[in-house]
Amino acid sequence: MSINDSILNSVGLTDKNIKFIISEDGNFNELVPYGHYHHLVLLYKASLATPPEYCPQCGFSLTDHLYLSGTDSAKYKLPTTNGYQQILYLTKQRYQCRRCRSTFVAQSPDFMERSSISRPLLHQIIDLAKRDISEKNIAYILHLSTSKVNQLMHHAAKAYQTNYTKKLPTVICVDEFHYAKYQYSFEMIDGRTSELIELFPNRTSTNIRKYLSNYALTNRQRVEYVVTDMNANYSTPLRQMFPNAQIIIDRFHIIQLAMKAVQSTRITIQRAINNKHSRVYKLLKSNWQFFITNLTKLDLNQTRWFKGINEYMYPQDALQLVFGLSHHFKQAYEVYQAILTSQQNHSFDDFSAIIAQYKPNHSAMDQVILSYKKNYKGIKNAFSNPASNGRIEGTNRRIKQIGRTAYGYGNPHNYFFRIRLQLFNRHQIKVNFMNLLTQKTTMNLT
Repeated sequence: MSINDSILNSVGLTDKNIKFIISEDGNFNELVPYGHYHHLVLLYKASLATPPEYCPQCGFSLTDHLYLSGTDSAKYKLPTTNGYQQILYLTKQRYQCRRCRSTFVAQSPDFMERSSISRPLLHQIIDLAKRDISEKNIAYILHLSTSKVNQLMHHAAKAYQTNYTKKLPTVICVDEFHYAKYQYSFEMIDGRTSELIELFPNRTSTNIRKYLSNYALTNRQRVEYVVTDMNANYSTPLRQMFPNAQIIIDRFHIIQLAMKAVQSTRITIQRAINNKHSRVYKLLKSNWQFFITNLTKLDLNQTRWFKGINEYMYPQDALQLVFGLSHHFKQAYEVYQAILTSQQNHSFDDFSAIIAQYKPNHSAMDQVILSYKKNYKGIKNAFSNPASNGRIEGTNRRIKQIGRTAYGYGNPHNYFFRIRLQLFNRHQIKVNFMNLLTQKTTMNLT
């Protein structure tokens, strides 16, 4: 391997037509102060002479039909190494077509037109963007301006197109996340591998149906299970778009709905108490976690400390104190505990009996039972199938962390792009996103 090839490998370039200038003592770079703040950079000098086969203006074959017409110089930024920015001063041969007399310079696949950013540096930007690092920190590490990094990201975000030919998995988890004021995104992930399938900017049933209809019917028929919550926007379009799939209501959301009804009833009776210094008021206000704890996890034969009233009591005595104040709360609490027990025992018959025996009393639990009835089939599937939305809840945490790292995104396209960049699998990032970032464009990136 020649010295020139070794230098190409060390800086990440691949075009062997780039010839580095090597001094008599063997040096091919030098450490010099650069820029407004005179920071140290590794400076390389090289030349490029690659005559094209055809004239870019008239298309005429240039074999023995071109003149040398001087040189042009350009400056390119290379990947950083050992904390030093690397700069390449490249002298490019200029040519003139004998037929149309137009001039043009030698080109290399390692560089983009009208940009001082080299492709290896773009790879380095992408490698850092795949991690939980802000664009400002990426710019600092690579000795670029924050606006330059943001400009490159925004350019790729605008060019992104959803791959509707992608093979859908057999288990899909769907959910939404908040990305702007009053704006929620619809997301899908693989229920077995947690791999992100796609993000869509709207979660209304009409838009969900429009998004999913872009996938081929044969592709959608592959899906066997779709795990979701009890959002009314989801059930109808999901059943229509995935005709062979069973809809499964996530078990966490089944419990959460009943828990919120208990909390709502507790707050209602708490606010109705006029004496804010009474024992029952302090018990309700300061021990809210106690009232949503699974009764099987409480030791009923052992006293426990209750905040607010600052005394030890048996759990059943504290419950009876509140039950005597409101029979609505007693019913909501007992239904909630019965639902918890049916989930623990994996008994849908017990759950079904709870719904059948429930008597409405104009409390928050009435709406919960009504929601259970509307999603009866999906809840039944949840008792017989282990699939859940736990994976997508973890994905949502990562998505929120991406937003926190950047202190929020003003442009949702940039936010979605960064999410895809961090959550898509590595092979897809390498193939698709590098093509987006490095494609030829008339946009001035210099």
